[in-house]
Amino acid sequence: MDAMPEFNELKPGQIIKTKVLAVYTDKVVVDLGLKSDGFIQASDFQTLPKVGSEVDVYISHFRESDGFPVISHAKAKEIIAWKVIEEKFKDGGIIEGKISKKIKGGYEVDIGVPAFMPNSQISRKFVEKADLNVIEVKITELNKKNKNVVVSNKVVEKEKNEKSKQKIFSTIKEGDIIKGKIATITDFGIFVDIGGIDGLLHINDVSYKRIEKLSDIYKVGDELEVKVLKFDPKGNKIALGLKQLQKNPWDDVEKKYKSGMRVKGKITSCTSFGAFVMLEDGVEGLIHVSDISWTERISHPEDVFKCGQEIEAVVLESSVEKKKISLSYKATLNNPYDKYEIGKVITGRIVKLMDFGCIIQIEPKVHGFVHVSEISKNRIDKPSDVLVAEEDITGKIVKVDKLKKRIEISIKQYENEQDEQDIKGFLSSQETKIKFADLIENNDNSK
Repeated sequence: MDAMPEFNELKPGQIIKTKVLAVYTDKVVVDLGLKSDGFIQASDFQTLPKVGSEVDVYISHFRESDGFPVISHAKAKEIIAWKVIEEKFKDGGIIEGKISKKIKGGYEVDIGVPAFMPNSQISRKFVEKADLNVIEVKITELNKKNKNVVVSNKVVEKEKNEKSKQKIFSTIKEGDIIKGKIATITDFGIFVDIGGIDGLLHINDVSYKRIEKLSDIYKVGDELEVKVLKFDPKGNKIALGLKQLQKNPWDDVEKKYKSGMRVKGKITSCTSFGAFVMLEDGVEGLIHVSDISWTERISHPEDVFKCGQEIEAVVLESSVEKKKISLSYKATLNNPYDKYEIGKVITGRIVKLMDFGCIIQIEPKVHGFVHVSEISKNRIDKPSDVLVAEEDITGKIVKVDKLKKRIEISIKQYENEQDEQDIKGFLSSQETKIKFADLIENNDNSK
């Protein structure tokens, strides 16, 4: 801009700097260095200037009546703004603008002249802070003739983020402990802003204890101290961990949960293969479906347990290396198979006949099996030749497998032993002895 010229040097189209002499509600008086002062309409200013400050004015033309210049601050501001805008558009420079108003499809931004910023060109930072009205933009389209200017804030943020990435990528490494702020919370994890770029804190790396919903614990803006787990500069990916800065509760499980120990816990989930039990924050044990009941065949743990239910169980095995604790619920209950031993005589009811044997109910939920070869002393083709369903039979236990819940019974052995006992009983009776003595005596007399 030109310094204050002499009167005869002023020309239409010039922009000069002037000093504010007075400010009124309808006009601003400025010093033109002439015999008379210049007057600018107050409407030329968005904010009225202060006395003593400098303002730019545009020499529009000279009045014919007295040859005095007609001046405008608004025109000077517009010309200067367009000059800056054209320079910034050429060199890709950043301009600071002010949000004027929300319009259809975006915002009107004052960058010296009205510009349009589409919704698609607004950065996340601006969207999250709706009260933000000063914004940095770059000009993406310019048509001075039509006075059409399109700007983007997203381009500025993208370039800044890229610079931040390069700076961060050059300074951090795997294993570093850094600070950041929560930018976004999702179902699968938390995106943490670590200086202009986001790292992913996966839900599995937040805590050793089970977390159902991250948003119940954390909120956007929370500060976190995290550990860099993986770092991929080429892929622009950073994996973060929070639980890695905490003591791992699994480190002591072999000492705290020894085989045979009775423990208490809460059911956290049930799957087709078993039920998970929370023993402490971050430590879960598994009750396999086969370790729920001694007698019943459990098709699904939900038939027995409910989430949140507190139970007792017995530790079968614990391993730090495998991060595994095997539990047994049935071990807290009496095993009905403990009272059945080989050689014991039992009576049960036939509940099922098959070609190769039959199943006998010994007591509710406890069954035994009799193979076809153990039914009779005589050879039979199938059990139904000599047995009837719902009939009570007595037999002798010949095999017990508590783990497989299997008891094998022999009717044949039991009946053979009964026959032997009957014969012994008969031979040992007094009457039988007398008869044998008589036979011997009669035999001697006959000689």
